[in-house]
Amino acid sequence: MIHDLRGKKVFSRSTITSLSMILAMILLISSYSFAADILYVVGKNAPKGADKAVIEHLKSRGFAVEVKQDTAAQAADADGKDLVIISESVLAKEINSKFRNVAAPIICSEPWLYDDFGMTGDTKFQDFGRKGKQKDISISNAEHPMSAALSGKVQVSSKTSYIGWGVPGDDADRIACLTTDEGKCVIFAYDAGKNMPGLVAPGKRVGFFMFKNTADNLTAEGWWLFNAVVDWSMGTDSSLQAKK
Repeated sequence: MIHDLRGKKVFSRSTITSLSMILAMILLISSYSFAADILYVVGKNAPKGADKAVIEHLKSRGFAVEVKQDTAAQAADADGKDLVIISESVLAKEINSKFRNVAAPIICSEPWLYDDFGMTGDTKFQDFGRKGKQKDISISNAEHPMSAALSGKVQVSSKTSYIGWGVPGDDADRIACLTTDEGKCVIFAYDAGKNMPGLVAPGKRVGFFMFKNTADNLTAEGWWLFNAVVDWSMGTDSSLQAKK
């Protein structure tokens, strides 16, 4: 028990310890958030619409976001970044394999880049593609932090839209898939050093379903999944933070 100068009881040691732990956790989360530097790569005449929504969402969580258009973006832009996000609004031919070998974690929402990054095989509509008129996805690994503690069929968009998918290699973590085809993953990931179909992952690599207009209509669950993917990619367990 802690006493003041007059000998009166103020707080127990256990209470102070608990308060100190809570304060330390708050400071850790805050310092990590505000220290995190994200490179967000967009298409021509972007960011607009959904890209703006994603960028504002990231900033609202305390992240610093640098935006580069696909034609200007270079691998060196990833130096010192905690995360690189490739929007589906980019033209795949403009990005190609620019970021293939960077060590920074990458979240890629352009399925036509999965093969360039070595994340899948190189056959269109067999190893990667998109499916239209979708609102829902199916969580295939509810135990993984990137599932945001969700399970089963999850509505991620309030309106039907395209959803990107890929068929990852054996070393991938399969988080979610199309509701109609469990072999086609809409969220999948490789940890650094894992074997991908095209190369050994130089850093964390994540395929995420979000098409260029999807963010305008994301449900709360859709944002939770996005948060979870961002946090896992940067090395934090988002199981408690994803829904904030």
